[in-house]
Amino acid sequence: MGREAHPGPARPRRGGDGCRGQGDRRRDRPEALEPVRGGLAAFLPLLLFLGAGQTAAEDPPILVRRAPTEGARDPGASLWKSISPTRIPLKGQDVAPPYGGGAVAAVDVRAIHDGKVAIFLLAWADPTKDAAGAELGSFRDAGAVMFPLVADDPPGPHMGHRYLGDRNAVVNIWRYRADTDAAEDLNAAGIGTLLTQDRQDVSARGQHDGRGWRIAFWRRLRTDDEWDAQFGPGLRTWLNVVVWDGSRGERAGQKSVSDRWHRVIFEAR
Repeated sequence: MGREAHPGPARPRRGGDGCRGQGDRRRDRPEALEPVRGGLAAFLPLLLFLGAGQTAAEDPPILVRRAPTEGARDPGASLWKSISPTRIPLKGQDVAPPYGGGAVAAVDVRAIHDGKVAIFLLAWADPTKDAAGAELGSFRDAGAVMFPLVADDPPGPHMGHRYLGDRNAVVNIWRYRADTDAAEDLNAAGIGTLLTQDRQDVSARGQHDGRGWRIAFWRRLRTDDEWDAQFGPGLRTWLNVVVWDGSRGERAGQKSVSDRWHRVIFEAR
């Protein structure tokens, strides 16, 4: 069963992005991770220009439908069958070492909200369940969804922003690990800066049916944590996803990624 999020101090701490069985390898962050809000405006024209053709603006957006969320925290709940998925193609990570991944070809994304809580469901094919994560040389399955900390920040064209944010575009990452069947609430401002929040506002639950994974992430639309992406009815933001297949040796930077951001729209009513 997935674990419920619990409150705590809101200051992020260092966290690893590895998926090895004996624990994550901690990294020192190269820069202070601080949300850049006032100075971000100066970067918007450049990002808009360089980002042309780099986002999935021409694709159908991911609609976060307004619907009752009762029972939706169960990844296998029948109500998810009524929500049309958006399929996001994936590829191997080829931006920074260690290169690799690409074992998972695509992820299906569904999402709903009830005005108070948002639930995102990720589903992908993977015939093996790698959840032990305790033996040397073994790797766990994992999946993550990522949002820009500033909703109206257009995605940048550079890979750093697409994969783990940028020093001027902090991202909020929700990561599920099969060995804990729980979520981690993270932040990043570029490769090598992944931080675990002391305050964990996100919860998750996973289900493997022998053919693949279905992961439900949920969180209140709005929190009082400045490191969380904030949501609300009518909001337009962006989303990206990452998946690790442990049996194929994927861990840390070796992962299946989307090379573009995807538009997300929260249904107003």
